[in-house]
Amino acid sequence: MRIVFEKVRDSEGASFAFNRVGGEVFECPYHVHPEVEVLHILSGQGHLVVGDHVGRFGPGDLLLLGSGLPHVLRSDPGSRPELRYLQFRPEDFGGPFWGLRELRPVAGMLAQASRGLRFDAQAAAAAGVLLDRLWAAAGAARLVLLLELLGSLAAALRLPMASVGYAPRVSHRDSERLDRALRYISDHLTEGLALEAVAARAGLSQQAFSRFFHQGVGLSYIDYVLSLRTSLACRYLLESEKSVAEIAFSSGFNNLSNFNRQFRKLKGMNPRAYRATSWPVPAAGSSG
Repeated sequence: MRIVFEKVRDSEGASFAFNRVGGEVFECPYHVHPEVEVLHILSGQGHLVVGDHVGRFGPGDLLLLGSGLPHVLRSDPGSRPELRYLQFRPEDFGGPFWGLRELRPVAGMLAQASRGLRFDAQAAAAAGVLLDRLWAAAGAARLVLLLELLGSLAAALRLPMASVGYAPRVSHRDSERLDRALRYISDHLTEGLALEAVAARAGLSQQAFSRFFHQGVGLSYIDYVLSLRTSLACRYLLESEKSVAEIAFSSGFNNLSNFNRQFRKLKGMNPRAYRATSWPVPAAGSSG
């Protein structure tokens, strides 16, 4: 897997792309493209990285990813993911178009999308209905429905994902090196993951790798690993009856007090409070 500078293919006979993918697993490479992307998760779950944001995705999630924003999704084993994504270039409509009074809220939202936006459940459900209609539409009706979708999202509740100061800096020259490191981290997340081993995978000294990783991902190596492990722990807290101690070690933490400290730092509460607030939830793939 490489960091891919993706050239998006438009749907045949259309000015923007709209596709649907799924299967046993889903693992897109860490990639970036100039198109704005609307991403709708229909089923399955896993972890995602959007800029310097590390988190989880699940059924019903709706994301808006701005032009040039690096992102990656990797499904959990056995989750049978299915998703659809719509991609378009705002400049194809002409600059003055987005300056029209009626579209100023949409233009503002597209500017915010440089950090990636996650919409609330109500907005995602409404968008799902519009995406169903758009999938079946043809000709000018597709453009009308795209504008209706963007207008609906511009009025909806949403939260940015990447930090305010995040500025992606990913080059072709460094793509293979960073990708090797990210894949190694993902594949060995619950193991020791010594900095020396990951740096060697990227072909750099530890000091050079630390600078390189922060520049490419927007997070320090340690913060990135802790975020992924905490995200995995959240999944176990919500989907299993394992004890907090079992979950700590299953998620790659080798010290329970450190796990509690890092969890509180990232989630604002301890693991037991997180479970009590959110649990029980339906198992992956179930309805309700």
